[in-house]
Amino acid sequence: MSEERLENPVTGESMRVLESSPERFRVQYALRPRGEIAGAHFHPYGEQTVSVVSGELHVRIAGAHRVIRAGESATIPTGAPHFQWNPGDVEAIVVEEMHPAARLHEFFRVLFRLAQSGRTDARGFPPLLLSAALFAEFSDTIRLAAPGTRLLLTLLAPLAVALGYRREIEECRRGQAAS
Repeated sequence: MSEERLENPVTGESMRVLESSPERFRVQYALRPRGEIAGAHFHPYGEQTVSVVSGELHVRIAGAHRVIRAGESATIPTGAPHFQWNPGDVEAIVVEEMHPAARLHEFFRVLFRLAQSGRTDARGFPPLLLSAALFAEFSDTIRLAAPGTRLLLTLLAPLAVALGYRREIEECRRGQAAS
């Protein structure tokens, strides 16, 4: 596999894919100063390891706040809600590994392409019906942590598909710009 870089201009995330298969997804991940991921989430399968190479990363794992500094790691157990952010003044460089990975690589490709085409809000989250289609498509891989939002998106997923939002997801999967 040739090196792939994924960029999210909205959240300040960038990833260099080091390894990708359904069994393992390993990336070198950078988060700009005062950047944060799009939202708290969990993985229904797979354990995640977060190792900080430089800077520091703040992580909330199952409600507990941790600060991970260069040379330190944290493990996020299967099913544990988590959220990551960088409140500092320097970029955080992190190696993340997820195993098994399911379709996490594909999810990030789609989400970051949506951000690149202006289809996310200022926090990096797609509009409601597009989010419903996105999280329905990748429910085997990633789910939102907030139960109310997760339920709402689940209920809206059939409407989102009927209205054609799944087509946007498919376009992003194929590497085309989102509509």
